[in-house]
Formats: sequence, C-alpha cells, structure tokens
Amino acid sequence: MVFAAPGEALARAEELLSADPSPLHASVAHQVIGIWQRDFGDTRRALAHLRRARDLAARADSAEREADVLATLGVALVHAGRTRAGLAAFEQGVARGSGHTRARVLYRRAYVWWVLGRHGEALEDVRRAIPVLRQADDVIWTARALTLRATVHLALGSVERADADFTAAEALWDTTGQEHDKADAVESRGLAAFRSGDVPAALRLLDEAEERYAKLGTPTFMLTIRRCEVLMAAGLATEALAEADAAIAVLEGIGGQSTRRAELLLVAARAARLAGEPQTSLARAAVAVRLFAGQRRTWYETHARLVLIEARVATGRGSGRLVADAATVAERLAAFGAPAAPEASLLAGRIALDLGWTADAERHLAVAARSRHSGPPLARMTGWAAQALRARAAGSARGVLEACRRGLDVLDDHRMTLGASELRARATAQGAELAALAQRASLVSGGPRRLLVWSERWRATVLSAPPTRPPADPVLLTAMTAFRELAARAEETRSDGGRPAPALEREQRRLEREIRSRTLHMRGEAPGDGDRFDVGRLLRRLGDEVRLVELAVLDGRVHVLLCGQGRVRRFEAGLLAEAEAEAEHVQAGLRRLAHPGAEARLPLVEAAGARLQHLLLGPAAAHLGSGPVVVVPPGRLHRVPWSLLPALRERVLSVSPSASSWLRARDTAAPPGGRQVLVRGPGLASGGAEIPELAERYGAARTPEDGAAWHRPPGRGYGPGGGVPGAGSSGDGIRHEANDREVRRPAAGGGVPVPATGEGTPDATTGPGSPSTVGGEHVRSPGARVAAEGADGRPPRAGAARSPGGPDRRGGPTVLEGDEARVPRVLRELDGAALAHIAAHGTFRADSPLFSSLRMADGPLIVHDFERLDRSPYRIILPCCDTARFASVGADELLGLVTALLPLGTAGVVACTAPVNDAAAVPLMLALHKGLDAGLSLAEALRDARASLPGDAVHQATGWAFTAFGAA
Repeated sequence: MVFAAPGEALARAEELLSADPSPLHASVAHQVIGIWQRDFGDTRRALAHLRRARDLAARADSAEREADVLATLGVALVHAGRTRAGLAAFEQGVARGSGHTRARVLYRRAYVWWVLGRHGEALEDVRRAIPVLRQADDVIWTARALTLRATVHLALGSVERADADFTAAEALWDTTGQEHDKADAVESRGLAAFRSGDVPAALRLLDEAEERYAKLGTPTFMLTIRRCEVLMAAGLATEALAEADAAIAVLEGIGGQSTRRAELLLVAARAARLAGEPQTSLARAAVAVRLFAGQRRTWYETHARLVLIEARVATGRGSGRLVADAATVAERLAAFGAPAAPEASLLAGRIALDLGWTADAERHLAVAARSRHSGPPLARMTGWAAQALRARAAGSARGVLEACRRGLDVLDDHRMTLGASELRARATAQGAELAALAQRASLVSGGPRRLLVWSERWRATVLSAPPTRPPADPVLLTAMTAFRELAARAEETRSDGGRPAPALEREQRRLEREIRSRTLHMRGEAPGDGDRFDVGRLLRRLGDEVRLVELAVLDGRVHVLLCGQGRVRRFEAGLLAEAEAEAEHVQAGLRRLAHPGAEARLPLVEAAGARLQHLLLGPAAAHLGSGPVVVVPPGRLHRVPWSLLPALRERVLSVSPSASSWLRARDTAAPPGGRQVLVRGPGLASGGAEIPELAERYGAARTPEDGAAWHRPPGRGYGPGGGVPGAGSSGDGIRHEANDREVRRPAAGGGVPVPATGEGTPDATTGPGSPSTVGGEHVRSPGARVAAEGADGRPPRAGAARSPGGPDRRGGPTVLEGDEARVPRVLRELDGAALAHIAAHGTFRADSPLFSSLRMADGPLIVHDFERLDRSPYRIILPCCDTARFASVGADELLGLVTALLPLGTAGVVACTAPVNDAAAVPLMLALHKGLDAGLSLAEALRDARASLPGDAVHQATGWAFTAFGAA
C-alpha cells in the first residue's frame, strides 16, 4: 500500500503501532514508515524506523522478514550517502533470504547499483531476480524489476531494449492498483521518449507523471531531475536551473536523500553552464563532485567532473591540465558505456585546439567525431562539431562547411519535430557553434555570397515554417479563457488604484504555466528540407533599385552584406557590443522624447543615431543608392530604430528577420476580398482616436437594412481651440504597456481630439455619442478592399503605378470596440483579413515572450492566441507601445508578437519599439492609412507619414519609434 496510497499506508502503520502489535507486525509497520520517510520525508527518521524494523524482525525469528527489512535499510543507507554500510546490509539480506524474498532483495540491490552508476552489477542482479519473481506470479515486483532494467538500458544508451521492457512493465501495471508505480511507469516512458529524441512527448509524459504524483501527495525529486534534463535539451536551461535549485531547497528543508541532493546539484550545474552562468555552474559542480565521491558513486562523479571542467573552460581557464582532465573523464565515461563520452572527447579536443596542440586535438576530436553517424540528434551534432573542428585544424574550409552543413541538417530535422515555436527557437542554440564555424570559414574563403548563405542558414529559422497549430484541446482552451478572465480582473483591480490579491496572481501564474506546458507538448510536422536560400533568387527580386542590408556578426564585429544590382558586397563596420550599448541609449532617449518638455534631448538622440550608423553600416552607408532599403539585423539588434540613422531617415525602409523571410513575404499573395478590421481596445489615453476616422476613410456605413450609418455627431467638430495636442499641450498621454495608467485629459469642448485624413488638421471627436456608436449600439459593416492590388493580387511594388481608380469601396471595414472587442470575436475577424489595425495597450513579456499581449475588452490577446489563426492578416498595424519588441533566444531567433505573425501569412507589419506619445501617434496612423489608401506599401506609407508630421521633438520621436516589417 505504501506505493499505491502512501498517505493511507502511513496512517495505517501508525495506527497499528498504537495497538501494541506483535514483533512481526510491528516490524512491518516500522518498515512502512521507514519507506515513506526515505522516499518522501526525512532520511534520518527513515533510518531509525528501519533499524527498529530490523530488530523486531530478528525478535520475531523471521529470516524472510529480516532479509526484506535489510534490503529496505540498504537502500536508505545508500540514499543517505553511507554506501559501504548500505552494501553490507544487502550482503546480509541476500544471505538471510531465500527464493521469492531473495529475488526481491536482489531487485532492490540492483536498484542501488543503478543509483551508484554501476550498471553491469545492476543488470546482473535484476537478471537473477526477474525469473524468480515471474515464477512466483509476483506481478508488482516483476513490473518493478522490468522498469528498473529498462532504466539501466537507457543509461547505457540501449533505447530499443528499454522500450521493450517499459512496454512489458506497463502491461503488468495495468492489472494492479499501484498508483505510485503507475506514475513511475509514465515517468519512465517520458525518459525513454527523451532518450530517443522526442522532446514534446517527453515533456507531456513527465507532466502527466507529475499530475499523478500530485494526486498521491508524494513529492518526487527524480522526476525533477529528469524534467530538468529535458528542459535543457529543449533550450530552456534557465528554467531547468530554477527548478533544480527549488528542489534542492525543498530536499534540504525536509532532510531528504543525500543521493538525490547530489544529483540535483549536478543537473543544476549543467543548467547553469548552458544558461551562461559559469560561476554558478562551478559552485554547484564542485559540491556535486565532493558528494558523489563520498557516496562512492564513480559514474556520477565522472559526469560531475565533466561539467566542472566545462565550467572552468567557460570562465576562461583553459590549460594543459584541463586537457588531461577532460581526456581522463572521456576515457572513464567510455569505459562506463556512458553516452556523454563523446562530449568529453570534444571538450578535450577543443581545449587542445585553443592551446595550439594540434596533434592532441586531432586525437580527441577523432574519437568524438565517431558519434556523428548514430544516436539521438544532439549526440550526432556533437560528432559533426568535432568533425568541423578537425577540418578547421587541417586547414580545409570545404571540410568545415560540409561538417557544419551535415550537423545543422541534423538540428533542422530535430527542430521540426518540435511543434511549439518557442522550442524551435531555443533549440537553435545547439547549432550556434556549427554556424559560427561555417561563417568564419566562408569569410576566409568563399566571398560575400557564401557568407550571406551561411548567415541565412541559421538566422530566424523558426520563421521558415508555420508553427504547429495548437490542438483543439478542451483543457488548453479552458485554461486560456480562465487566464484571460483572471488577467482582466487583475487589470481592473490595478486600474482602481489597488493591486490584485496574491491568490489571484498565483492562479494567473498557474494558468500561464499550464498553457505553456500544454503548448510545449505539441509535436511538429514531418521533417522536410523546405526552401533553401538562393542568393540568385534574392538578387533577382531586389532588382536594380532595392538594396538589402544583412548584418552578420563574426567574433564580435559587424559585417555588412550589401545586396542589390546583381551582386553582394561586404563591408566591415563596428563592434556589436558598442552598437548594442548605443541602441540602449537611443531607446532611453526616445522614451524621454515621448513626453513633452524634452526638446533639448532631440539633438542628442539624432547624434546617437549618427553613431549607430557608423557602428552598424560603416562604409556601406555610402553605397545604398537612392531606392528602398531592407535591413536584416541580427537578433541582438532588434530594438534599433532604423529610421533614426541619417542614411535611412528619408528612405522607404523595411526590416526583416532574414532575407528568406523577406522573400516569403514578398511572394505572399493578399487574400481575396480585401477585408479590413479595425479594433479599439479599452483604456487607451486617446481612446483609440484614429479608429472612427479610419472607419470613415474606408467607408464604414451601415447598409439600408441596418437602419443606421456612421456619422459625425453635431457639435463635435473642431472650431477654435480644437486640434491635435502638440508638444507641451495637455494631451501628453503615452501609449504605454498595460500597466501604465496615464490618461490624457480631453481637449476643449470635451472628447478626444482626432485629426482628419492624415493632414494633421482637427476634424472630429470621440467619446459618448461618438461615431463608434449610434443610439448606444455598436456600428460595423462588412469588409472591403483596403488598397489597389497589382495584377498578381498583391499591392503594387515600390515605384509601381497606382491604380487610377483608388481602392475598391464596395463595402466597409469591420469595426470592433467596446464589448465587441473580445478575444474570440477579434480572432474570428482577423483570420484571413487583408488589413488589421489594432489600437490597444501592448505589453511585452521579456520573461515569457509568447505571453506578450494586446489588451481587449475581456482580457489579453496573447501570442498563443494568434498562433491559432489559420491565416493572420496580410497587413497588420499595431500602434501600441513595444509591439516590435522581441526576446532574442537560441542562435539568432526572435520571439514576440511580430515574429509570431510572419510565418502565419502576414506579409507586412507596422509596429513600434518604444513607448510613444498617444496624441502624436494618431496623426501618424492617419497619414499612414492615407498612403495605403493611395496604394502605397507599408514602408512607403510610413516614410510619407513621418514626413507629414510636425517637426517638434514629440512627433519626430514618434515617427522614429515605428518600423515597417516584411514586404507588403
């Protein structure tokens, strides 16, 4: 019962002891309490109860009972770090028991051998135990033995043997009521899925096991260790470190198993190294090595020494001594049959190369390279990395590029098994070394074209294919609805001047974890090559007028690849670190300029823009020609306001995460029907003042059957005192994130000022009785085309002739505001639209980018919601703060709202990277739509809209904060 219903078993055992039982029965009760304390509580208490159980068994003169207790005591002693005493207890147990009892003792000793990392002895003992247990028809213990044997096979890399044993064990568990053991079986299947390279299945099974354990009320630290391993493989090292450290704190708080503490320290050390925290890794690994040595667990100690050496190298401590240490670790791991042996050989070879010891490096790298043809994806990538380093040491650029290509192909196949865009993005970090090696080799021999190909090979790869559409999972949908409702309640509480109750915040965080967890379970489509980047195709599409500027970073320096006029040229610019620092200064300046009264900072921001140009474009700035420019920056420069750079300020300018994604956007056809959607979320300082004006521009009138029409209410036009508040006026609202509560005061005459058709002159107001409502009712109409289309169904290219008849005005836009602007309705209307304009508070979540959101009437519209669209809007305009902010993850990937839209059918986005002045954003948006109405592209319309703004600091900063992404 202690593994079927642990809490009930503990209570029954304590009840039995209070009834003055016989020595035999008391021995059983103390053993049960000892098992409970050993696995779920205090190890010291466990040892006390188990010693008492052993003594009572001896008093009862039952050799079989004594042998059974000795086996349980042996496990507890080993987990307490007293390995010698534990093995001695097993020797006594094997000698005292016979037949069926001895088989159970052997099974538990096999488990201890596995804990100690002595897999050969574990397989021998379990091999002796299984036939006897089967002959005795002991279903539960046979299933346990099969599960253990499978786990040992996994540790040795024998996935197929493990699968067979897990399958057999699971069939037996289905005939029992052993709930804890069933949960353990699910956990084991998760481990098997991980070892075979199926990360989504591993996460799903481990989460299911966690739910099962939670119902039993039994903490399990082994599950945490395994989950952390999977999280690290998925690129979520920071999360793995947090989980491991939290488990260590809990374990130490209850006086739990010393063996588990050492294992958790090891996994925390690995996670810290992968998360870029080498000092933390050093500290955790050093303690783990000491604990494993004291526990006589050589297998684990050797793995901990590998992490310790990796951490020392990461802190810049490469030396000949470390080469020898890594080589020794590699030899020991190979002798153990551990799958990590190639990693240690690669490490030894890498250190030797850095020291210039080419002969030693070749020896170690040759050993590591053997793993490139077999095993799970990450092991094969280790082998290809070793092969690439061998080729570099031999001076073979061709060999380097071939090895890098093969290794990244392995990563691509692995990546495409992941359904969640977050996992796909983070997984690319595992190919960063290969991509960097290939770029360096291309730079040395191959010219700018080859460097461009390799720059594209690992840039924004997540955008190369749409993410797997989230399943119609009722639990997931319910969680997202509940999350939205809670977030809306929390927002309402904050708006009233308070803060949400702690219970509300905890539940919101729990729902976030559940949504994210279920999303990470999604499997990707079958691996495929997709479209390979073709430089010739890019140059043909660019023609003679358009220039594409791709920035590649090699060894910390920016290299500018200027594409256009049928060729690719390379220029060297500044240091990436200096450019990043300058970009942060510019961001701070733009934030300040969003508020009136900061005019003195405008020259400083403009000067910073000139410095940025020198660092990012260098001499290439003089070769941009006079036509449109497409900038393809690395992920770490995603917050640069590119239109601030002097050479780009007056240009038709767009930004793309990669040249490949620009080509895809360029080839994306607009949807039929030209449907437009205008959305106004709650709480904006301006009230989304551009929406009514845009509705009129696009012909939002009710049909005769509707009995109403958009109109401008009497007395709401502008006379003296009207107009758009400029710098220094009372209208200084800022379009901040959702946690900003600044509300702009109304202009004279009431309402919120709205400029007319992009000219910057006052025209109408909103507020009660505004054009958005008639008689208190929401007014909307069917969609219509937003802009003239070329013969190919797309908006005309830059410089193309405009349609003389202007846009098709057969209908009007769909306008969603007030209670109509609820997430389900908004998503329904956005799906397949030609143009969407969403005026709503934006919130960027650096801690969890896919929970970045736009605030709707019923709560946040998050990135996960957009991923449910069959096709996102062809063009989308987001006049909201921070909608163009991203989290840079993986090798060179971006996670955020814009990058979620691009693979889903959106060809062009206008969004901003900084808080903007609410009043100044309104005329910019109206001028932008005026250009679209005339048939311009987003980039052309944004350029013209900036030029139409007043020359004061607030309006200029607002224009610079917005960027056009894509090619529509």
